[in-house]
Amino acid sequence: MRRWFVLVGVLEMALSLVGCENQYDDMQNLADLPDNPIVIVYENDVHCAVDGYAKMVSLREKQQRLTPYVTTVSCGDFIQGDVVGAVTEGESIIDIMNKVEYDVVTLGNHEFDYGLPRLYELAERLQASLVCANFRNLTSGESVFPPYEIIRYGDVDIAYLGLVTPETLTSTTPLTFQDKAGNTIYGFCKEQFYTIVQQHVDAARKEGADYVVVLSHLGDLPGSGGNPNSLALIANTTGIDAVLDGHSHSVIPDTLVDNGVGEPVLLSSTGTKFQYVGMLTITTDGTLESRLIPLDDTLPADVEVETYVEQVKKNTLTAGERVVGYNEKELVAIAEDGSRLVRKQETGLGNFCADAYRRVLDVDVAVVNGGGIRANLPQGDVTYNSLLAVSPFNNTLCTATLTGRQLVDALEVSVCSLPEEDGSFMQVSGIRFEVDTSVPTPVVMNTSGLFDYVVAGASRRVRNVQVLDSDVQVYVPIDLERTYTLGSYDYLLKEQGSYNMFGQSVLKIDMQGQDAEILAVYIERMLGGRISAIYSQPEGRIIIK
Repeated sequence: MRRWFVLVGVLEMALSLVGCENQYDDMQNLADLPDNPIVIVYENDVHCAVDGYAKMVSLREKQQRLTPYVTTVSCGDFIQGDVVGAVTEGESIIDIMNKVEYDVVTLGNHEFDYGLPRLYELAERLQASLVCANFRNLTSGESVFPPYEIIRYGDVDIAYLGLVTPETLTSTTPLTFQDKAGNTIYGFCKEQFYTIVQQHVDAARKEGADYVVVLSHLGDLPGSGGNPNSLALIANTTGIDAVLDGHSHSVIPDTLVDNGVGEPVLLSSTGTKFQYVGMLTITTDGTLESRLIPLDDTLPADVEVETYVEQVKKNTLTAGERVVGYNEKELVAIAEDGSRLVRKQETGLGNFCADAYRRVLDVDVAVVNGGGIRANLPQGDVTYNSLLAVSPFNNTLCTATLTGRQLVDALEVSVCSLPEEDGSFMQVSGIRFEVDTSVPTPVVMNTSGLFDYVVAGASRRVRNVQVLDSDVQVYVPIDLERTYTLGSYDYLLKEQGSYNMFGQSVLKIDMQGQDAEILAVYIERMLGGRISAIYSQPEGRIIIK
């Protein structure tokens, strides 16, 4: 092993190199040293934030004026997360990435959101090398995509090895990875993860790689269900020089993690949606330098790429006329007299949206605030644009765990303004309850207008709360001490909206898609392309007395 590490922290207003240095091999092989600096421009979890690409290209072009050895990589989750990706099922994003001229990318879990046939089509369209070592065909035992790509820089070879979280098997609908008989025929090597990674690292070294850089979509947070994260990856392997990570949306500018034999490995991550662009440099003396650069308004944009992206965005509206299904009867959020029913009572449209969140996210309960539903869904063909009219805010779907007591408190906040309209009124799925509006609300808000507490011992408006037991499709009384999984979007669960009791919950999985995307997935994959007339009327989830 032969390398020095300098990890460079990022300051909001500075790009100077600041960090730590660690030389753990005095016998560095001079033949491994590049004759010019090697610069790896990297990002992760862009999630269709297309305006950042032109600035990233501008940063890269500056490096290309300094060295001939510049490579552009992505650590996954690029085709999903906003309208530009959703209406063309990723195609517009791939076209932009081809314009940017990426060299190597790995898969994120959301690259599977449009199904495997679509992923294969997009992989064919993508001009960059797509690498992923642990996505395997279980029948053949082979990686579906090449595990790594080796690029030569003068006399130095760097292997780029791709990894995606095994959590993909459960965070994506299981049907994606099954044959027609329901047998799982694709997997992500969860049980043999470190062994398989080590095998590919060793193979790349044997093939002549002087450095191994992992493009990882594992995240640095503790992996649910025993799934590996990037920290465990490093701790359980040897021979990796750097891990460029994604999935957790973490900003990691300057972390060293010891590998399986105590050698430091560089770990970095750029956040999400182009918060930063990363630059990993291997200098002519064998030093590894990592820095994160914020894409703020002071950075220029590449004019050619910027113009191309703007044209793609204009084309999005036309692409949004893609038909995703048929609606048997109009679903109403706003009455003919202009009253916003969705903000003061249960509605069929609210049930439809909440059901979509609950079933696609596979949680116990789902909620959507009435202020997030902005238009009726007409009878007839349902286009992506019509779903955007219903849910226009591009809210990010996520899940959390919280107690039954927290859920009941949230319901009290939901109904505290009745009978007046309130955007905080929640449409629900997987739960039902009664409301007595003759009882004064026991909810106390703080000076910021957020939930503070429910008055102890006071009568409550919300009564007879029951949660759906999905195994038997029967409602049972809520257990105040039990933990439930809740699905909604970041406005409520992460940014907390008016419901800051959710700040006490545990955010499980962030970035599960945009609200309109989830509605489209629900229609196409779970309703067979047809919204039943059953959604045209309330079904008694919220009984107001």
